[in-house]
This record gives sequence, structure tokens and C-alpha cells, in this order.
Amino acid sequence: MTLPRPFRALLPLLILAAGITGFLILRATAPESPPMEVAERVWRVDSEVVSPQTLSPALQLYGHVTTPRTANLRAAVEADVRDTPAEEGRMVAADDVLVRLDERETALQVMQREADLADIRAQITAERLRHVRDREALGHDEALLELTARNVDRARDLLARDAGSLSALDDARRAYEQQALAVNTRRLALEDFDARMAQLAAREQRAEAQLEDARLNLERTRVRAPFDGRIARLAVAPGDRVRVGDVLVTLFDARALEVRARIPALYLPMVRTALEAGETLTARGEIDRAEVRMELTRLAGEAPATGAGVEGLFRIVEGGEHAPLGRFLTVRLTLPEQADVIALPFEALYGTDRVYREEEGRMRALTVDRRGEWIDAEGRERVLVHSPGIRDGDRLVTTRLPNAVDGLRIETDVD
Repeated sequence: MTLPRPFRALLPLLILAAGITGFLILRATAPESPPMEVAERVWRVDSEVVSPQTLSPALQLYGHVTTPRTANLRAAVEADVRDTPAEEGRMVAADDVLVRLDERETALQVMQREADLADIRAQITAERLRHVRDREALGHDEALLELTARNVDRARDLLARDAGSLSALDDARRAYEQQALAVNTRRLALEDFDARMAQLAAREQRAEAQLEDARLNLERTRVRAPFDGRIARLAVAPGDRVRVGDVLVTLFDARALEVRARIPALYLPMVRTALEAGETLTARGEIDRAEVRMELTRLAGEAPATGAGVEGLFRIVEGGEHAPLGRFLTVRLTLPEQADVIALPFEALYGTDRVYREEEGRMRALTVDRRGEWIDAEGRERVLVHSPGIRDGDRLVTTRLPNAVDGLRIETDVD
């Protein structure tokens, strides 16, 4: 059966209208589903009930062994190294010979200086004898001057009476002038005696100083320890030629060892106040499994260019006598007692100044002041914090959460 043409044109529209009507009927008669509820996530954490206490905090620092008494013993003369009794790392006593230099060149200088001094002293003796002879000869010269003066008078008288010649008078005058010159020369020698003796005395003093310097250089061919200490470095060997100023041995005083460790700027006011009040701040460390006891004596006068804080200088009291210079060690500095501080696991501290208190199942942030570290009776290391907002009996979160924010929902185990 063939459908009429108008009906065939409307058939697709009738099918589409029937489909839409059926969809609307099914949607209207479908059952309603309840809305989905998104539950807030609860984080399970550990917590501790805290109580403010009075405790002595400690700081863990990293330092190295040093000393303010390090001597670089240098060559005072140019010579060959003859022997080196010193050995690196050995303990030596004051005045021990560490290096022997060849003394032959210096011994020859001593002999030359001794000869120079003997020559000057001989000149002084000869000058004194000459002075005595000049003083005795002056009387004879003055007597001869009187005789020549008489000869001049006699020759003049004879010439006036035509009994003498003019040449005889000239000879008499010449003899008088020569003798007068000799008398003046002798008197000048006597008058200059003190000046010549002063010059010779100055030359004698200079020669004595040069001789003493040569003897000192001879003594310096034996390089000795200036104090009890330990050899840090031996820079020469037998046969080496050393010049003046070359370093031979480096020696440090083992009784004046110190440890330099940088104290963070956060704790400097506390440390400086304790030092100014005369308190003794003790510290402990370990070198080669041996305990080292120290005391903080002072703070460095110059801050390092890199990093915050200032170096503290710790005097080694016990246990570090044989520590090598430059040895690194961990220093645990005990600070003065702090009141109203809380000891917490390090996991409870977020950043440097934030902890969280549990309030009605949520985390509430508190700002704290870090006061150092502390080791409890069980040997656990804890951080000490202080905050006026923490009260006795508060429960603080001790679990480190990566997404910790104020108001986060948590669940804790109740002790």
C-alpha cells in the first residue's frame, strides 16, 4: 500500500515529535536520586600535652681546633740545614733544639768581629800611651822654644854690633818658628785627646755590638722551641739552603688550644648577656671518641662575610691536648636556664617560629620563640620554644603535615 505524498512528507516530523514526547514522559516519571555529599577529610596526627618548664637549652655547633699561640720559626741567618731533630706532630719542651744550621760561616763572622774589637782596644791603649808621652814632651819642646828665642835675640844683638851676619839671624828665626810650630802641634795633640778617645770609644761600642750580633747569629743556628708545644709543620730537610726569613718550623702551644664555632645570630643576645654577666658557659665535643670539655671565653671581634652569626671562641679545658690544628668537631654548648619553655619534637616545629595547637578537632597556629635544643632523660633530642600563648595542659600537634594550615581538621590519639 502506497501512502499519499503529503503524509510521506510529514512522517519524519511525526517520528521526531514522538521521540521527544517519549523522552519528556520518561524524564518526568524517573525516580529522584539524593545529592552527593562531600565529607571533609580528617587528618590523623600525634600530639602531646605540654607544660612550661625551666630548662637549660643547648646549641649544636660545628667548629674547628685553632690556637692564638702559633709560632712560625724563621731562619735568622743564611746557612745550610745540618740536622732536623724536630718531627711533625711531636710534642716538644721549651728550649728544645728543633733545627740545626751549619754554624761555620757564622763562626768566622764572630772571629772577624773579635779581631775588629781587639784592634780598636789596642788603638785605645796606644792613644793613652801617646797622650802620656805628649804631655812629657811638651815640657822639653817649650824649653827648646826658649833656647831658640834666646838664639834669635843673640843673633840680633851681634848683627847690631856688626859682629854677626844677617843669614845667622835668619837661621835663628827659622829655628824659632819651627820649634814654635812643634810646641803648638804638641799642645793641639793634648787638647784633642778627649775627642779622639770619644771616637775610639764609639768605635769600640760599635764593634762590641757587631760582635754581640755575630754571637747571637751563631746561637741562632740552633733553632729552639720558644715554649712547650707541638710541631705542626717542618718545612726544611738536611742539606737545604735557607735564607734570612725562610720558615723552618711551625709550632703551636698545645696548652692554649681553642675551638672556633659559629653561633647563630638568633642566640647571640642570650650568649652575650651571659658572658657580660660573668656566667660560665660550658660545652662538650668529641675527638677520636674522646670527650672534650670546653668553656666559651669570648666572641670574635669580626663577623664572617658569608652567613649570619659570630664565631665563639671556646677554651679547651680537658681532653683535647693532642688534637691537631684544623680538626673539625661538633660542639654542644649549654646555654643559661630559660623559664617557661616547652620541649617538643623537631617535627612539631614548622619553619622556625610556628607550632599548632589542637582545639576542638582543628589545628590552630601559634607563633613561638625558639630557645635552643635539649636532650631529655631518654636521650631524645628536642627543640625548646617559648610562647606566652601556650598554657599548661595545652595539646600540641607533633606530626609534620605537608599541607598544614590554620583550621585543618585533625584527629588525635588521647593519652
